[in-house]
Amino acid sequence: MPIDDRWDRLSDSDWDAFARTWVADLRGSPSDSASDVGQSVVMMNFTARAEHQWRFILAAIAYASDEELGDIAAGPVEHLLGKYGAEYIGEVEQRAEADPKFARMLAGVWQYMMTDEVWARVKALKARCKTSKD
Repeated sequence: MPIDDRWDRLSDSDWDAFARTWVADLRGSPSDSASDVGQSVVMMNFTARAEHQWRFILAAIAYASDEELGDIAAGPVEHLLGKYGAEYIGEVEQRAEADPKFARMLAGVWQYMMTDEVWARVKALKARCKTSKD
């Protein structure tokens, strides 16, 4: 799917609201306007620019409890790293080192479309994060 420029019109507060609404939907308590938010996240994964996907991921993690981190890992994070892994793996590594919640989220990431090099770096992060908890 091609990049859809409509995502460019969202402000930072729009991205935060989008992430907050999706996390609420994951919890089973969506607002009245959130009925299609899950489908919107899927479309975002395929049609938004990488920097917008990254912004959404960071906002979603900020609003998520540990129970929702697996949904973020298995959806937006896997899509981002599958398509833009070479450009974003450094950001992921830095964030995992600085943010324990982000590091915990990585436990739910699988290789989905990632190059072997990116996947090796993700696995190394997952191993370091697991070891640091023990």
